[in-house]
Amino acid sequence: MVCNHLQRRDTDVVTASPSDLNPAAAERIGALLRAHGLRRMPSRIAVLAVLEPVHGHLSVADIHQRLLDSSTDDASPPDLATIYRTVTTLVEQGVLHALTMEGGVSTYGLAEDPHHHAVCTRCGTIIEVPAQRLTSALEHAIEGSSFTLSERAGLTLHGLCPQCQAGAETSGPGR
Repeated sequence: MVCNHLQRRDTDVVTASPSDLNPAAAERIGALLRAHGLRRMPSRIAVLAVLEPVHGHLSVADIHQRLLDSSTDDASPPDLATIYRTVTTLVEQGVLHALTMEGGVSTYGLAEDPHHHAVCTRCGTIIEVPAQRLTSALEHAIEGSSFTLSERAGLTLHGLCPQCQAGAETSGPGR
């Protein structure tokens, strides 16, 4: 599964208010929160409503900006500090996972299926790699040690995404 580039703008309309969500999205988000033993708080619903259609990772600043862009006069989005507290809680409860990018910026995505990340060093695209593809490599890497991996163990691989590889081939020497 390919995560969206951090600066991608989805065409899906994101709402700042839980009451503005379509019923199916509201039910999915409510069920996700209940499954993790969390109450349906407006800030949690707003953050998850932004992240759900992205199927990828966003920084707190990106989440906040999308909420600002979609806010109406009668509904103000959560402030930046509230979004930070919200994503921290959602990571601690296993609803979201955090990925720290070069430069120290953390990005957040839904923690639906176990996976690892391949990050493009040129454009920042994040590609999710299903966990089962790297399980044997991880097991081999820790073989002979007393180390045990947690369920949330993950790898971040760095390299060039397919688009940047193609761009490098067409803009190589002599072209």
